[in-house]
Amino acid sequence: MGVKNPSLGWEKLKDVFYRNRELCQLSLPKEEQYKITISTTILAIEIETTLRVFQYKGEQLGIIELKKLPSELVCYEFDSLDEGSLVLALSDRIRVYHNWSPLLFRDFLLPDTVQDKIWDYKNRVMVLSNSQDLYHFTGRGLRALYKNTENFTLLTKNHWHCNEDMVALLDLDHVFHLSIESGELVSIFTDESWHTVSVSPRGLVCLFNAKTNDLRIYKDSTTKLMELTLETQPSDMAWCGDDTIACSFNREEVRLYGPDSEYVTFWYPDEIIVLRGESNGLRLITGERVDLISKVQRFTSNIFLMGSTEPSAILLDSVNLLSSQAPRAVENLKIINLDQGVAECLDAALEELEPYWQKKLLAAAAFGKSSLPKDSQLSKVFVETCNKLRVLNVLTEKGMIITSSNLLDITLDGLIARLIKTGNFYECIQITKFLKDRARLAFIFKSWANSKIAFSADLDDEDLFKAIIKLAEGLSVQLPLAEIGLTAFSEGRPALAKQLVLKEPLPDLELPSLIELDEYELALKEGRRREIPGMIMSILLIMRKQLTTSQFTKVITLVMQDNQLYTYYARHDDGFLFDFYRQTDQLSNLAHHIWGQEARNKNPAEYLRQVEELYNRDPQDNLIKNDQPLLRRQSELYAFQKDVSHLLQVDMENMNLNGTIELLVKLRLDKQLNSLIKKFKITDRKLYHIKCKVLAQQNRFDDLFKFAQERKSPIGYHPFYKYCLKQKRKKEAAVYVRMISGISYEKRIEMYLRCDSYNDAINLASKEKDIPSLKNIYKTIPSNEPQLKALVSEAMSKL
Repeated sequence: MGVKNPSLGWEKLKDVFYRNRELCQLSLPKEEQYKITISTTILAIEIETTLRVFQYKGEQLGIIELKKLPSELVCYEFDSLDEGSLVLALSDRIRVYHNWSPLLFRDFLLPDTVQDKIWDYKNRVMVLSNSQDLYHFTGRGLRALYKNTENFTLLTKNHWHCNEDMVALLDLDHVFHLSIESGELVSIFTDESWHTVSVSPRGLVCLFNAKTNDLRIYKDSTTKLMELTLETQPSDMAWCGDDTIACSFNREEVRLYGPDSEYVTFWYPDEIIVLRGESNGLRLITGERVDLISKVQRFTSNIFLMGSTEPSAILLDSVNLLSSQAPRAVENLKIINLDQGVAECLDAALEELEPYWQKKLLAAAAFGKSSLPKDSQLSKVFVETCNKLRVLNVLTEKGMIITSSNLLDITLDGLIARLIKTGNFYECIQITKFLKDRARLAFIFKSWANSKIAFSADLDDEDLFKAIIKLAEGLSVQLPLAEIGLTAFSEGRPALAKQLVLKEPLPDLELPSLIELDEYELALKEGRRREIPGMIMSILLIMRKQLTTSQFTKVITLVMQDNQLYTYYARHDDGFLFDFYRQTDQLSNLAHHIWGQEARNKNPAEYLRQVEELYNRDPQDNLIKNDQPLLRRQSELYAFQKDVSHLLQVDMENMNLNGTIELLVKLRLDKQLNSLIKKFKITDRKLYHIKCKVLAQQNRFDDLFKFAQERKSPIGYHPFYKYCLKQKRKKEAAVYVRMISGISYEKRIEMYLRCDSYNDAINLASKEKDIPSLKNIYKTIPSNEPQLKALVSEAMSKL
């Protein structure tokens, strides 16, 4: 089969080759009146009252009924930053069709304060009709860009153009640049008249004067890259790439202009309908097909130019020799730079649209790679190139005809977004598998599942669930099933939502999602099954806010009956615990809770009566049996306090037993104290500790000593010493040192010294004939006590 060399038909402009390639055949409407707008991947055709959106190979994506639009249509174009979306500029709003399967759109209205209409729209910038103020569409809303206070006048829609960064404006005799970021307006040229302007993506500006046919390309006011005069006025102008201007003449030829007025021409048998500049060239539509004019990259020209002796050209020739002259083909590998040859063949394969040349170049690269070291990086590049070509060919079959350069500009995320807009989810999964990119599978799956749920009204929940899970099981990646479940819930499918959320493997996503579905009991059960106390507590706190006490109590009674997590957390929430224990008939817990409130309330006797009533309801409970003697004792104490208070006009109600004893000692009510001791069988040790402390606190040291002398103290005499010392009464404390038994001689000396009882310490040390202790006492005695120091010295001299 004879296949033409790709270099046939190349045109050279200065030192750069350009070529025209057919992308696909195109069937346009038979009607005489229609308008067509194109993007890299889809196109829109306006016929009479409809706007139809197609893929390049003819598959219709959507129909927009123009008569049903809410206001007058001004213009439309594919979004400059998201070419998969179509932007309609209406007189009062921007409408963005952002999805084709199904057809979805969003409206962005002009502010209510604007009393004007949209006049024109290009590349996310719009000009108003009367004021000619400029607004910028950010993708999320409309932003005032520049208020025109008669700084310029735009006579026609050809008098302005923009890219992402700046707007070029043609006034009557001025050329202005407006920064989209800062809103600053700068005059570039004055006293000049131009009629058409076009701004390239890189910021080059092309001006054309329709009267003189003058054409100028510049970067700024000081950098004029090209000036020339055309023979005739072009029918259309566009950028080829971002640095070459293309002009169409008579709808049959396209000229690419270079410096010094040089140009190359491409002729077309059918009428040229549309020119569209792209980052990698110029896309054009004629009556029957879609073509692409683009630069020929250096690596491609090295291979295909006639007579080329570059390593890549020799490598391609060598592959052709393998079948007939294998030794010569192998010998060729020894005389060329194999790394360069293989790399250029791989790069060129990505640039070719014909599968024949893709395979030929890959075969050449594989032949050369076989003679390279095994650790060469080109092996990895070879695999990546094959995978990218598989992606490009899959897209071509679907009617999305793009080059590797287009794919680089669109990015993989952008490509997937465009495929999702058109409902091509299977192709998205194919592409990620080809590129071994598992990270994006979750997003694709989520988009597919959400779309299927939203627009499958004819399927019941069970069929939808089976379809979603079947695909999920085949992807073997972490999938956001809980998020998909919430989508099902918002679409009125609660049963499906619950099934999907329960399939979510991550508890951090599953459990909050169940709460959003109002599945509180199920959320708690799942939390307990996964044994995550922190998550269970979070769920309980959320439920506590959203449910009434009775609803909340019902849920935790059913699920948390044997788990006291929340009741412990709410141990200080008296109101909740009271209602909870009462509603769940936990009488013993309710009684204990009420009893525990005694310390925090002023009327514990009242609470005690409630506890007794609750205990009487369930006398067989073991805990209640153990607590009943304590209850009776406490009840008798309150009765005793009430009688004494009433008889002696003393307020001692609602005090505990120790407090009651202290008060009776303070008030010298010995008769009542003895009655209390006898009635409640108070131990001597408790009585001595309390009475000793109270007498010391009241500075009743005579009574304290008398109390100590009544009989042998059951607690010893160290507490007497301690309580006196605590009141800083050292003299009174010293009295009890000699009464304390069971302590060492050294400890007794130390206790005397703590009380400043130096005489007693000296006598004790002298008696024990302890000269070191006497010396220590001597050092301890203050300097203003010479008599005591003399006494120590005398004692030591005698020893």
